[in-house]
Amino acid sequence: MLASYAKVFSSVEVDATYYGIPRASSIETWRERSPNGFRFSLKTPSTVTHDRRFVNADTYFGAFLQRIRPLGDKLGVVLIQCPPDFSPARDSRAALFGFMETELSSDLAFALELRDPRWYDDALFAHARANHFTLAVTEGSHSDLGLAAKIVEELVREPPAQHAYIRWLGDQTLPHYDHVQLDRSGSHDAWERMIRSLQAICTDIYAYASNDYEGFAPATLRAMLARLGEPAPPETGELRLL
Repeated sequence: MLASYAKVFSSVEVDATYYGIPRASSIETWRERSPNGFRFSLKTPSTVTHDRRFVNADTYFGAFLQRIRPLGDKLGVVLIQCPPDFSPARDSRAALFGFMETELSSDLAFALELRDPRWYDDALFAHARANHFTLAVTEGSHSDLGLAAKIVEELVREPPAQHAYIRWLGDQTLPHYDHVQLDRSGSHDAWERMIRSLQAICTDIYAYASNDYEGFAPATLRAMLARLGEPAPPETGELRLL
């Protein structure tokens, strides 16, 4: 399935790593079965983000980074996704900021996704700039277009990193994913503006769509690429891959 997917798209966000550190054989297989230029963005294991909540998580996180390094130039962004109930209380802020300051490797790209809008204050943006990680920009149940625009404005005003990370998630579960079922044209207008502003300051923009966003993720990606004047991936009838 990976080989077929990689003929159509140039990157994938891997959810499997959220559930644990992948086997070395899996990393080797991913690298071997994907073409040159393909990139894997990987979710940080939930042991770090959801179970330990960044406390005493350094050894496990270090093992995770060591395991994925053999992807080499096919390693895109490491996504550090926090749980929805991870609020910006004093202890949580100290744990997260301490972790991001000490555990990130300077040769890898990271994105932090926080699902409580109260996090997004001057202190967070300053911390991102000081430690050179980007903040994920999302439209879904935990982030609306207003918050997305605020994040992009700060990223463009003073970039913390040379990459950006976008997630189109939606906010509901559809019964099937074989065609576009939700009208997101208004959102597309806003995202086109945001992406164009990010293009001015980023060397790489990673953007991933969930089927729940409109009902059929490949159509979402093709629509955005067309708006941006970028080549669209080829059509495929392999719906089972999605």
